Amino acid sequence: MSLLKVLSITEFDKKKRKVLLSEDLALVLYPGDLRKYQIEEGSSLSAESVQEITNLLCRRARERVMGLLEISDKTEFELRSRLKREGYPEEAVEKALEAVRRYGYVNDEAYSQRYAQNRSRSKSRLQIVNGLMQKGIEREKALEILEEIPIDEEGQIRRLLEQKGYWGRKLERKEMERAAGMLARRGYSFDAIRKALNSSDTEWMSGSI
Repeated sequence: MSLLKVLSITEFDKKKRKVLLSEDLALVLYPGDLRKYQIEEGSSLSAESVQEITNLLCRRARERVMGLLEISDKTEFELRSRLKREGYPEEAVEKALEAVRRYGYVNDEAYSQRYAQNRSRSKSRLQIVNGLMQKGIEREKALEILEEIPIDEEGQIRRLLEQKGYWGRKLERKEMERAAGMLARRGYSFDAIRKALNSSDTEWMSGSI
């Protein structure tokens, strides 16, 4: 049976250690695991021991994913990224994700629909799309989902202007620019901003933004 040599053991984080083996294999383990399998720098592990450790990490990855999902819904991208950051090997990551997909615990499309629906009254279309993309949803898919969900950008803009004291009165040029800049930073289009300011009893100055 072939043996894999332990090339180095380094600190991965405050609780775990990174074990680098020959054949470019790395395992992230607890100190208790190192003692159990008698892992030291310069020692060797049998292929059987490596497989046993890999199976252990696969179980831990599944448990970790389930724990994360108990706290809040997440996309597959978020779960994969989290497991990789925590040092789980590719095999453990993929098996954990396969398990939650099989039981329907992860559904990116359903998650995206809930995400967009929950933010449809407070976020612009651009903010929602960017938020979904940060969670690993492709832009085209995010835009497709938003086609089915009404986003009341006009109402959002009016509420923001009211909150900031810009609604229902004539604005000076600098106030107009500040209001427009605030809305633009939130992802609202120039046309939506112009329309809202024009309907707000404000004194619109052409070309002011």
